[in-house]
Amino acid sequence: MKNCFIVVLGFTLWLAVSDRRVEAAAAAEKTCLSCHADLAKQRYVHGPVATGECVRCHEPVDKENMYDARKHSFKLAREERDLCYVCHERRLDAQKVVHGPVRFGLCTACHDPHQSPYRYRLKANPPSKLCYQCHVNDKTINKEVHGPVAVGDCVACHDPHSSPYQYRLIAEGQNLCFICHTEKKEEFLSKRFGHPPAALNCSNCHDPHTSPNPLRLNNSVPALCFGCHPEKKDHIAKAKTQHSAYKIEKKCLNCHDPHYTNFPKQLKAAPADLCLSCHNKELETPTGKIMNMKKWLDENNDWHGPIRQKDCPACHNPHGTDNFRLLKRPYPRDFYTPFAQEKYGLCFGCHEQTLALDRFTTTLTNFRNGDENLHFRHVNQTVKGRTCRACHEVHASNNPKHIRDSVPYGGWQLPTNYVKFRVGGKCSPGCHVPRGYSRVGKVQNPIDYEKFNADQKN
Repeated sequence: MKNCFIVVLGFTLWLAVSDRRVEAAAAAEKTCLSCHADLAKQRYVHGPVATGECVRCHEPVDKENMYDARKHSFKLAREERDLCYVCHERRLDAQKVVHGPVRFGLCTACHDPHQSPYRYRLKANPPSKLCYQCHVNDKTINKEVHGPVAVGDCVACHDPHSSPYQYRLIAEGQNLCFICHTEKKEEFLSKRFGHPPAALNCSNCHDPHTSPNPLRLNNSVPALCFGCHPEKKDHIAKAKTQHSAYKIEKKCLNCHDPHYTNFPKQLKAAPADLCLSCHNKELETPTGKIMNMKKWLDENNDWHGPIRQKDCPACHNPHGTDNFRLLKRPYPRDFYTPFAQEKYGLCFGCHEQTLALDRFTTTLTNFRNGDENLHFRHVNQTVKGRTCRACHEVHASNNPKHIRDSVPYGGWQLPTNYVKFRVGGKCSPGCHVPRGYSRVGKVQNPIDYEKFNADQKN
């Protein structure tokens, strides 16, 4: 009897389970997918569609006939702008800069509400195909195209919904570029001086999309530089003596780093080191040949003060001047010239003008015979005033006070034969008979060499 009861109970349970399966099968047949099965075949299917919950978004007008293909009709459960936010957190339009379709609730302008073969159920791939439906496709027309733009990945830089930044960028200024250019962040920010346009926003100089110029520059160099430095454009255009470095190869970028550097004025190196990177060989110029300056400095160890400080721009303007050899102030280029104070603007920028104005002195200079200022005697002449270059090598020499080993005159070199003593000195350069001087007792010239040498040693 007990066994019969178990059999009957089991049969009853089987019937109940069978009835539920039949009901479930019947319910499955009564879904939108029974007719619209093609709405759930792609790789990415919207959650409600995948579970047959179409009524989450579509509301039947007549519930009794909602599965009757001949009679059913539906309307959206809410307006499109609000429908998505029933499930999705409303934060996509919360930032300062909102994408137009998001602002107006047109999510389906970019996303398919049912299914798509593309991630996020986008209606096209790559994302740029969507963007170009509204935006003019002018971002790939030039020779140089930014990598993300070239592959159509606009969302690598732009948030498609909203952002706190202009153009819905995902980060601001240089931080946006550093997302991909991590090596540049480490290189740049470890240095002392940042070029303001680069420090603020890389797009000040580089087009983030496309450009006909190398490195996607907004303009060619130097025109790009002159956009912020118009005074340099005018200066260079008006200069009678122009620096060739500005005209060759990288132009402004031969000397200046446009991003970050450890040297003022965005120089790539200390000024003298920078200059010697080109002046390490003889150079032909419109005003004559320039010596191999690096070799000269290597061979002559008594350097002029500005060179010891690696400050070539103390005397030369690298952008151009109206003076010979890019000098910042006048400096006679000839051996002889009638004296005029304004002709020596370069020297008197550092040295006392009275050095050539006072006939007698006991303090201005050690180059004196008794109290007679020998700089005055040599330079301050109305007919044949010797210029500073007649006796001094302005860059470097192996003699004290940068005295030359030889004097340039008429295309040939006259040896100076200069000898320095404790209280004076002597020379016999070929331009005059041997002469000497002493600060403690005036020497009568021409000198008796033997007596003069004995006096100086004593």
